[in-house]
Amino acid sequence: MQRIARKTASWEVYSGIKARGPLLVRADGRGFKKILEGSKKPYDIDFARSIVGAAELFFAVSGLDPGLAFVFSDEVNLLFPQAPFGGRIEKLDSVIAGFLSGALSLSLARVVSMDSRVIPICRDEASTYLSERQDETWRNHVFSYGFYALVSDGQSHAQAMDILRGMKESQIHEMLFKRDINLARTPVWERRGVLVYRRGGEIVQDWEPPLFLSPEGLKLVEELSGQS
Repeated sequence: MQRIARKTASWEVYSGIKARGPLLVRADGRGFKKILEGSKKPYDIDFARSIVGAAELFFAVSGLDPGLAFVFSDEVNLLFPQAPFGGRIEKLDSVIAGFLSGALSLSLARVVSMDSRVIPICRDEASTYLSERQDETWRNHVFSYGFYALVSDGQSHAQAMDILRGMKESQIHEMLFKRDINLARTPVWERRGVLVYRRGGEIVQDWEPPLFLSPEGLKLVEELSGQS
């Protein structure tokens, strides 16, 4: 049996690939467009609570120790000051994606799956990475409101996509403003995402996070990533 086990292990050519801490793991939903077909548009607070709750559950019972989670849309970004599992990438990807898939499936009462990828960073790059994801949150916010405004006007999904591809962000803002939609007054979590982290032994959900490159945001990420 021992000889068979050794021979089998020799086929696992990627199992020794490792990443050093700090690192991020980004998990994304697979096939969520179909899963969210019947949800409220452009944002569904119930789904948002479910995926943020899955991130909170990860903090509570996964046995791993992330510094923070940044959540928007169907995406969960986990920042680890130290690399779990000795930085073994296969282990990180499989365990984290599996955990979040299971937690979200339980919350939604239907089977969903997430994939994940490891993102190695230098310690002072955490704010820059998170700011880039927060910028994507804003772009997604503008596009989503624009898309569903056009659909509500009678455009097909394909027509709405074609119209938006030819528009600048400022033009989408103007189009929405004429429909009495002011994107600056939408809920903060829609524009900036949601943060999950530990504070004084408690797990905190922050639905009004700062901009990550603001002084407040830089200080918070520095603290949660173990730089301070």
